[in-house]
Amino acid sequence: MSKKIITISREYGSGGRQIGQLVSKKLGMDFYDKELIDLAAKEIGFSPELIADKEQRVTNSLLYNFAMGSLYGIAYPRTPKPEELPLTEQIFIAQKKIIQDAARRSSCVFVGRCADYILKDRDDVLKVFIYCDKEIRRQRALAEYGEIEDYIDEFMHQTDKKRRIHYETFTNQKWGRRENYDIMLNSGQLGIETCVQILCDAVKEENRAAK
Repeated sequence: MSKKIITISREYGSGGRQIGQLVSKKLGMDFYDKELIDLAAKEIGFSPELIADKEQRVTNSLLYNFAMGSLYGIAYPRTPKPEELPLTEQIFIAQKKIIQDAARRSSCVFVGRCADYILKDRDDVLKVFIYCDKEIRRQRALAEYGEIEDYIDEFMHQTDKKRRIHYETFTNQKWGRRENYDIMLNSGQLGIETCVQILCDAVKEENRAAK
């Protein structure tokens, strides 16, 4: 089966978004990252700003447990209506639908949002994890958020912590564990352009082999 979907999970500051954008341009694929925030906002009727603020804030409410039962097929007395769920869970459900619909329509690159897990039953997905040494990630973070230099290490830690908790809560898988990915790339050692080329070559080789 040829690869028509790429999912990219990444550490903060590793350049995962940039790599995904460049790969999508080179291969002519649609690109989804923060675009999923705007699409989810339209789906559930909240502002993009609110979605961006809440999308990775996991709750521990009873309704949340109901939602997980619904997602994983566990029997509960009653499946809650979408509008009864905490906003974080509404966002996940909306983004899940958007990701699945987009993957059915065309070739795509998805960054984050548990896309690797959401599309796990497809055999045309290349699952990627991008990581990097802390100091290189720190320099990239400072280039983007230089005004918070005194707090940049804590900002990086908290951002990755939110990503890990969000991913592991909704997938029951370990974020960054190699068994969950097809390719893991150290963007600090390889460089952005080399990572892009590796992924493009991998997709092209898979597609040639499938013919």
